[in-house]
Amino acid sequence: MPDSSGATVFDDLPEWLVVDEILFRLPPKDVLRCRAVRRSWRSGTSTDKFILDHHRRQPSLPIIKHREGLCRFPVPSAAAADVCSDKKIRPFVRYTPTTIVDVIHHGACDGLLILSEQADFYICNPTTRRCASLPHPPLRPGFSTVTVVAFYRHHTSGDEAAQREHRVLWVVMSHARVEYESPDYFVLTVGSHQPRLIQWPIASPAAESSTWPPVHHRGSLHWPMGLSITVFDTVAETFRQMSRPAQLGDMVSLLDMGDALALSSTTLECVTLDVWVLQDYDAETWGFQYRINLRAIVAAPPLDLQVKYVPRMVAINERELLIQVGWRLLHCGIDGTFLGNVEIEEHENYLTLTKHRLQESMISLPLFERQQQEEAVNNVPPFLIVL
Repeated sequence: MPDSSGATVFDDLPEWLVVDEILFRLPPKDVLRCRAVRRSWRSGTSTDKFILDHHRRQPSLPIIKHREGLCRFPVPSAAAADVCSDKKIRPFVRYTPTTIVDVIHHGACDGLLILSEQADFYICNPTTRRCASLPHPPLRPGFSTVTVVAFYRHHTSGDEAAQREHRVLWVVMSHARVEYESPDYFVLTVGSHQPRLIQWPIASPAAESSTWPPVHHRGSLHWPMGLSITVFDTVAETFRQMSRPAQLGDMVSLLDMGDALALSSTTLECVTLDVWVLQDYDAETWGFQYRINLRAIVAAPPLDLQVKYVPRMVAINERELLIQVGWRLLHCGIDGTFLGNVEIEEHENYLTLTKHRLQESMISLPLFERQQQEEAVNNVPPFLIVL
């Protein structure tokens, strides 16, 4: 509170202490509000180092899709008294009424999202509410489509903040009826118009990022392909194959466990989920971690396992999971303890668990600045940011 002279307790503190120890610990939205208070706070919280260090402190939370937009799992609260209560989620991106069925979420990286409507792609930062059109590789002559395979950060040598850029792995597919053409894969730096053609190493195409995004671990992208894992080195832009437990069969998916690479597998009966963790990355040694038995989960209302839905699972942290069974979205512990239903604060609860995550950031892109200056009124995105 200010005294009679208008001074506050902040006037008695060193500027570096306020920025590095107080503002640094605030949520991103509060930091953005504080930028309007003092010029020194704005400059201190706008450096690349502050933005990147602050971003690393934010929780990485699963993104959940519903019919009218995107939601995220609630930010954990130390003050929450009842950890078993149902979780209510709210949208942070809403589709416009005319584009509900057309908007696709392709990727998330460093708090940035890629969304599209038909052939128009957009990149946005929900925290800062900045958005811009995203250039993509040219389409082939005739009927063809372009979509995102992966969205990732790239580090070059030197200072991390100065040498950090974001890249997109695209696929362009022809839909000619007479002669099948293999898809083309391109790497394109965000904001650039000069794609690089790369050779995909196997005959089967990569999964689209909107459905099965790769896991970014140790500077490489990882996809489960058949009985192995395809690995893309984002620096050398080369591919290799990694082994995984063959006894798990084909019904596997990779998990982002933070510091570890993991995979989950289910059986044809779709009633158990096994989690394996890569114990030694270089030796490609996997170890069984735990099993979730869906029949043993005491949920309210009880789970209906008569219809065989393939369950989906993501990790919230090292102790908690989100599991989708049909249209039910469950918050569970890794021991199978039911912690609550995940529901939306609206009239419908048809939720889909994506494999994407949102870790809020205040990262900006030159693309945002250029398009704001150009006042691109003809490229109004088909969604609203409401974070």
